[in-house]
Amino acid sequence: MTGWILSIVGMVLTVTLTEIMLPEGQTAKYIKGVVSLMVVYVVLLPIPSLLSAKIDINTFFNFSSDSYQIDTSFIEIIKEDKQSMLGKELTAYLKGEGLTATASVFLGEGDSVTMVALFCGAEDADRASALTMKSLGIKEDKIVIHEAYT
Repeated sequence: MTGWILSIVGMVLTVTLTEIMLPEGQTAKYIKGVVSLMVVYVVLLPIPSLLSAKIDINTFFNFSSDSYQIDTSFIEIIKEDKQSMLGKELTAYLKGEGLTATASVFLGEGDSVTMVALFCGAEDADRASALTMKSLGIKEDKIVIHEAYT
């Protein structure tokens, strides 16, 4: 590659000197044509070797796994937002069903529900638990009920 660049620099110098020393007239036209062909030849010279060479894209871009990092803080923020949203939606659903209950949803790996905390009166506990299981599609053992005394 450096040899090719040096050839182009040499051609530029040769063309410049030729232009300076070239006399006016018909001969100058032919000499300029020959020099132009030589410049095109020097510029196109490395193309066959580039086409026949195997090009490894990894030399231009680093695709190794060392160059990637997982942004765990961003993933945690998204998980917390999802938990909060699920808790708010479940609370709204329970209130829509006539219950005075508040829900907090906790997610584990793969966004699976690991626990639901329900805060409700003792009289609403069974119904709130049943509606939560129906709404989230979870088993009863993942629901923790905190009874509020009214």
